[in-house]
Order: sequence, then C-alpha cells, then structure tokens
Amino acid sequence: MKKQTICRTLLCLTLGACALRPGWHWEKAGASEQELAFDQNQCKAKVYAGNAGVVTNETVRRMFICMEAKGWKKLED
Repeated sequence: MKKQTICRTLLCLTLGACALRPGWHWEKAGASEQELAFDQNQCKAKVYAGNAGVVTNETVRRMFICMEAKGWKKLED
C-alpha cells in the first residue's frame, strides 16, 4: 500500500511539473545555454530591481522586451 502511495505521488509531481513547463523557449543564433542564462539573469536583475521579485503582467512584458533587445526570440515549442 505504501509503495502505491509513493508511486501515485511521484506521478502527480511529474505531471504537475510538465504542466508548468512553458510551451515556448528563447533562441538566439549561435548562442549557448550559458549566454542565455547570463542574459536572463541580467534582464531579471534589471526588471525585478526594487520590485521584491513580484511577477506581474508588466514585469513579464518588460522581461520579454529586455531579452528581445539582447537579440533573443521567443519561439513556440
């Protein structure tokens, strides 16, 4: 019985994580994962400074504008 509960819990967590994954990704010709992480961190620092890290529609728009200004394109998966 305990094994079934653990398996069900793991299944729910896995499915939940898949549901939270966005249906898009950032892409920039010739850029590495490290460059993506660097640019995302810079944009987050700029966009969320003084905002206590609160995510709003406005901060998401500003994040997208910042990434696009660095040459990244938002592409559907």
